Amino acid sequence: MRKQWTSGVAQQWPIFIPPTRPSLSELAKIEKHLLALKKHSADFKMLILGSTPEYRDLGLTYNVDYVCADYNEENFRALGTQMHHRDSENCLVQVDWRRMNFDEEFNLILGDLATTVTPVKDHDLLLQTIAQSLKKNGLCILKTALRKNNKRMSHQDIFKLYQKERSYLNPFGAVWFEVMLADYDFKEDTMSCVKSYEELKKSFKRKIITKYEFEAFAQHWLSLGDFKMNIPLRTAFLAKARKYFTVAVDSGDDWYKEDISLLILKRKKLKPSPVLKHSIKPY
Repeated sequence: MRKQWTSGVAQQWPIFIPPTRPSLSELAKIEKHLLALKKHSADFKMLILGSTPEYRDLGLTYNVDYVCADYNEENFRALGTQMHHRDSENCLVQVDWRRMNFDEEFNLILGDLATTVTPVKDHDLLLQTIAQSLKKNGLCILKTALRKNNKRMSHQDIFKLYQKERSYLNPFGAVWFEVMLADYDFKEDTMSCVKSYEELKKSFKRKIITKYEFEAFAQHWLSLGDFKMNIPLRTAFLAKARKYFTVAVDSGDDWYKEDISLLILKRKKLKPSPVLKHSIKPY
């Protein structure tokens, strides 16, 4: 089984910007929930899906007992170098999010684009394992990219939008969502960074996009290599989430908030279920 989130990818974290990492306004929203939950819990515990530096720093800032669920110790170490504070390797539990089976439950679970790097076919399983890891009155906050429909924009229209409305931003951050969908495989519900790079390269050669716009994406897509991500249908994903949670939709104050939201999930009463056998194939 190939794990696509490698230490090599993790070491490229410094070049990434929101929405592909937490923004300040998103962190401010999460901080409010963390403090409200911590105020009413004597043994507050937080679970981070992955090794997101910003979330680890947030935990250390407020002296929170937290665990990072990451299948690769090298990822944890590489992303740890991007933190303002320093934590211990005792914070790491090496586990696949789809197979989590903790002895304890958590007051707060955080995931930054965790669903985006988990195959859509495994979203139900991921949500189920999150629900089983969450305390009764706890919260899970997932920053999640969701599409409204199967319409796509051409590179020409995407970068016209960029030049008209978002040219003050780095092109990669400004139209990441739109470029992700430009060459999206709606049947398989995924996109390929390799394919996106090749199509952007064609558009650059045809002078549809500028050198600056192309190189902004080329730098990121080449650093990721053969990486796949998804932006599932909003209606389909929320239907899965509501099987296990009550769902509230929030966001930071960023330009992408209509497409990439903070889903605030509160666990429903769980019914005992038989042990299921899952055939899991990661990207």
